[in-house]
Amino acid sequence: MYRRPARQTPPQLRPDRLTSGICQPSRRTQRTQRNQNLRVLCGKLPRSTANITKRKGGNEMPEYDLVIRGGTVIDGTGIPRIRADLAIKDGRVAMISGRINGGGAKELDASGCIVAPGAVDLHTHYDAQLNWDPYASLSGQFGVTSLTVGQCGFGFAPTRPEDRDLNMRMMNRIEAIPLESMRQGMRWDWETFPEYMDSLDKQGLGVNVGCLVPFSPLRGYVLGMIPARERTSVTEDELNQMKQILHEAMQAGAFGLSADKNLEDRPEDGSWLPSHVASREEFLALSQVLAQFGVGHIGWTIGISDDRPAQRDMLAEMVRMSGRPLHVILGDEEGYQWLKEVREEGLPVIAQETAVPVISEFKLSEYNLFDYMPNWVQPLVGTKEERIAKLSEDGVRVGMKRDVIERPHPRTDWAQVQVVEVAQERNLKYEGLSIADIAAAEGKEPLDAFLDIALDEDLETEFAHPAGGRGDNDHEYISSPFSHISVSDGGAHTRFLVNSIWPVYFLGHWIREKNLMSLEQAHQKMSALPAWFSDMKNRGTLRIGDFADIMIYNIDELGLLYDKPQFATDFPGGEKRLVQMPTGIRYILVNGNVTFQENECTGALPGKLLRSYDQVG
Repeated sequence: MYRRPARQTPPQLRPDRLTSGICQPSRRTQRTQRNQNLRVLCGKLPRSTANITKRKGGNEMPEYDLVIRGGTVIDGTGIPRIRADLAIKDGRVAMISGRINGGGAKELDASGCIVAPGAVDLHTHYDAQLNWDPYASLSGQFGVTSLTVGQCGFGFAPTRPEDRDLNMRMMNRIEAIPLESMRQGMRWDWETFPEYMDSLDKQGLGVNVGCLVPFSPLRGYVLGMIPARERTSVTEDELNQMKQILHEAMQAGAFGLSADKNLEDRPEDGSWLPSHVASREEFLALSQVLAQFGVGHIGWTIGISDDRPAQRDMLAEMVRMSGRPLHVILGDEEGYQWLKEVREEGLPVIAQETAVPVISEFKLSEYNLFDYMPNWVQPLVGTKEERIAKLSEDGVRVGMKRDVIERPHPRTDWAQVQVVEVAQERNLKYEGLSIADIAAAEGKEPLDAFLDIALDEDLETEFAHPAGGRGDNDHEYISSPFSHISVSDGGAHTRFLVNSIWPVYFLGHWIREKNLMSLEQAHQKMSALPAWFSDMKNRGTLRIGDFADIMIYNIDELGLLYDKPQFATDFPGGEKRLVQMPTGIRYILVNGNVTFQENECTGALPGKLLRSYDQVG
């Protein structure tokens, strides 16, 4: 039996080079890998790196903790860049000047580099991963310094002890977070939402983290997780309990509420989410709770849905009732027309956009991104053996074919679905071909060709298809003044996607190569706008008194280290995930402390658990 040699784990991702779950590549390894695998978008090789130096001489105390010298400062506000030094004291920007005479306890040489605010990502799923990876990799090394968790109405708080495993299995299905990693890596020293925040706060963080209250576990905590997936209404007492839990979470510093009605998001048994079946009245009542605080926002995923107009109407009413802003994945082109209308009304609504064309590599033994098609759900629920049995049943393909016709999507555009790697030598002829080409050559319908290959290899064939995102023809959505760049889904789909590369891709592809906007506008869009929108006070910009969350990079050298993402086994339980590495980023600073230098983790944990009540006044 043919077995292709396993992909080699990149040397810099060996488990013995992990600290707190983060890789620390050796310089020698970096040079070797760059020579062999470097893909820099501009075609230039990285030059020598800057150095951290400690101040020498004299007994006087240095005036600053750290001084960044000789860089080009883009402060995130949109004003023109300047060549300047930047000084940091007590984690904040203390001075920006063409020349700073005072010394720093440490100094960075940023010659030839941009000094800019770190990226702010408002759509991640690091809720579990932060338990074992305080740097939220890959985001933390690709330039993200602040992020929010609890998106799409998913998360792990509040959760009763008896529902912990059920919630982990749900997140394994929906967000493809490895189940064994969650079982081994999560502390579970919390039950309520305030306790979850306290747990993150005391563990130590390498990035700044804000938490939204996820709707599905909130409803499940009151009704029970299984009834919460089935019941379409709640009693007055149950609704009051839900409101009280949200109120207590906001008092503890939550940044708002999130929910999801995306049909491709299904729990472990393929049923509905609590947010799918919940009533309009529940969401409006929770909006009234947000109105009491004057801080926080609503996060929502419409995605692939059958009731988009009704959702949009409800969301507008939620914004009116709460007085709080909404950031939303719109799901279709009509959504942008609605966005224009509500913006004309004066409602603070922002669209979430990804700057990365999302290509997913997957095996049917573990994939879930076909769940928006009802006749695909149950055949792809369960263990690999259970999936094989159900996909082999007579008649199952009839409904699956009907769904492909009735619900067209790039994921089933068979001309774009490719065979990447086969598990059997007899099928090597398929590698690199599209399903459409294979079907035409063999006289089959495309779905039959797709499933025949997969079943012949016990669902271990590796395919690839477009999973979303924006291509080069979608620049108007990315550049819209009513959108922010985010949606990395960081921490989720770790075996299929690496969208956390977005800061480097956005700056390298869209700005340097496509000239979509100026660098000043780009940093405003990826840092200042989401920080302002989400009430992250004094973040996203580099003005005097702002927190020193900074990325230092050479714009000409920004790129990706590997030709394609590589598998690493650095998750708890030895579970694998796809990884990538940036080139061109010299330093990442969080609250004035260096967390990454040339992809090497420093071990510092300067990140903060952000509390919304600290962001007002």
